[in-house]
Amino acid sequence: MKTPDISIILPTFNREKFLPSAIAAIRDQQFTNWELIIVDDGSTDNTAELVQELTAKIPQQVKYIYQSNQGAYIARNTGLENVSGRYVAFYDSDDLWLSHHLQRCVESLEQNPDIGWVYAATEMVDHSTGRIVNENSFQVGGERRAFRSLAYESRGDLHVLKEEGLFDAVLGGVGLYCGLQNSVIVSSFFDQRPFVTDFHNEAEDQVVVLRAIAAGVKFAYLTDVHVRYHIHDQNSSAAALSMPQEKRLRLAEGLIEGFQKLPDQIPMTRSQKTILRRRIAELTMWQLGYHSYWMFGSTRDALNAYRKAIALNPIRLAFWKTYFLAKFKTAFRPSQMPVESRVH
Repeated sequence: MKTPDISIILPTFNREKFLPSAIAAIRDQQFTNWELIIVDDGSTDNTAELVQELTAKIPQQVKYIYQSNQGAYIARNTGLENVSGRYVAFYDSDDLWLSHHLQRCVESLEQNPDIGWVYAATEMVDHSTGRIVNENSFQVGGERRAFRSLAYESRGDLHVLKEEGLFDAVLGGVGLYCGLQNSVIVSSFFDQRPFVTDFHNEAEDQVVVLRAIAAGVKFAYLTDVHVRYHIHDQNSSAAALSMPQEKRLRLAEGLIEGFQKLPDQIPMTRSQKTILRRRIAELTMWQLGYHSYWMFGSTRDALNAYRKAIALNPIRLAFWKTYFLAKFKTAFRPSQMPVESRVH
């Protein structure tokens, strides 16, 4: 059998209702020289039987690996240990690749061997209603995302991000919108850098990008839509339309913890550590303090988070304004019992 150019890793856990469309989307890719590695992370539904049925007539190599439930990133690492291709793509079982995704990305990588990470835009859809929430993830409200203003080199319709200042920009909060599900990456990057799994998964998508930039991986993007991202109550994306406090708290704490551990993974200058401290302050103030605590009436926890943010960045006037306004409102607002937090 011909060695595949690209290895597709599909971790799944009790997602049997999404598997038929996922495997169909992979099967229908215009680019055909791939292998599929399905890592079943301890499913208790009919995933195993369904995978066998859905892949029986696929001519490409399919590897099915079952493991005890350990989380998405350990499942992805298991997949990485079994890749054969020069490139790797990660498929989330509840998303949908459009048929040109692999073809366009692999062509870009083949024609530009200095590039190690190619990605494209996603369309965001409410799974329950089918309503399109955002037609193109590279813009919001008709305006381009901030990363579109970063310096780049045009190579046809490919935008190659310039390396100078890129790490600092992303560290400071400029999102590249290069999620694993809408990217194709050189597999050699992961040889010595598997996913870190000792903190909540919500941070790893962002932290792995910083590790890649620090390792000298060159990023490039295509502006057309390659992936249809389904928003539903089972995924962990911050894009979820309605998110309970517990999930918001888990997301916020995971991000903060992940960024706190970043200096142990990537050498940083003093100025970069300052940028990181301010980033953690912003996350602590807004995502943890305001969106995870204050909006749910957990005023005591919110005020504690605000104080931590101010300690990290005491010259941020918006922090002080929000804190004192919250103190004033607290006098007229009943406080809930503190919510247990894992971030210290």
